[in-house]
Amino acid sequence: MNFLVTGARGFVGRGLLDLLAASGHCGVGTSRATWAAPQPPPPVGWHGATRADVLMGLHDAADTDAIVHLEVKQHTPRPTPDDIDEFDRVNVGGTREWLDWAARHGVQRFVFVSSIKAVAPGTGSQFEHAPLNPDTPYGRSKALAEKSVRAWANEDSRRMAVILRPAPVYGPGNEANLAAFVRQILAGKPCLVGQGLTQKSIVSRGNLASAIALTATHAAAGCEVFNVSDRETLSLGQLAALIAELGHAPNPKRIPERLARLIAPLGDLISLIARRDFPLTTARLKTIDETSVFPCDKLVASGFHHPQTTREGLEEMLAWLHGQEAFPNSLN
Repeated sequence: MNFLVTGARGFVGRGLLDLLAASGHCGVGTSRATWAAPQPPPPVGWHGATRADVLMGLHDAADTDAIVHLEVKQHTPRPTPDDIDEFDRVNVGGTREWLDWAARHGVQRFVFVSSIKAVAPGTGSQFEHAPLNPDTPYGRSKALAEKSVRAWANEDSRRMAVILRPAPVYGPGNEANLAAFVRQILAGKPCLVGQGLTQKSIVSRGNLASAIALTATHAAAGCEVFNVSDRETLSLGQLAALIAELGHAPNPKRIPERLARLIAPLGDLISLIARRDFPLTTARLKTIDETSVFPCDKLVASGFHHPQTTREGLEEMLAWLHGQEAFPNSLN
């Protein structure tokens, strides 16, 4: 198949292009900036282009069979008004731009990589029918984008849309929340509150890329929604212990829950004054306390097989960190 992958120079996009190329697919990978060093070039059979050039017709992508939309303004813990405006411009407006482009060029397949943040927080397992009632500006932008994708699919019975809701993604090159958690563990810093019993779904970049490839090539008419997560769901304590084992780090350190609740408001004040995130704030404590389990049973039932276990995915991430020489003592 001939793909158009937006946001292709990002953390997920780089892995996806390699996987699609290895499977014999070709296409165009777009980004906001030009493809230039030190970024590696696209894989063989692929072309790099700016999003503006493709949208304005300056780069030919007329033979596209499917669009995979990864372009995103990422979640931030304390969004500013400018961040909120960018959530709307990139996550909502950008999605609609590509849906319009698909409609004009007769592209019938569209895979939208959304987020578990698009649905309402819950205390138990959250399945694909969970209501779109997010509690963050980022989540609201993803929910609005999902509605646009559904509307696009409903306009033409031949169209095939897939909405993927990945759990937090980790892997080589990741610099998001899970990477910070890993760095805390490897550096021997406190990383858990209480016993760390809260369960959290996560997904390796390799598993997400494989889910994108499968759903893009096997899409059916209409609009389907799939959670994307690793096969096993661990508690924060179990996850920390596994990371410490693989990274040859000390046993994960814990902060008593009562002490954490006293420190968190102080962290809010320090973050406000210093204008940078303190390791423990009330928002982060809320996230730590919040169960986030998004089973991938529906995806598995559709024929998906996880290429990586969580252990294997973390080993790959830790190997990348070792290559960065960030923690030479704990990883040797």
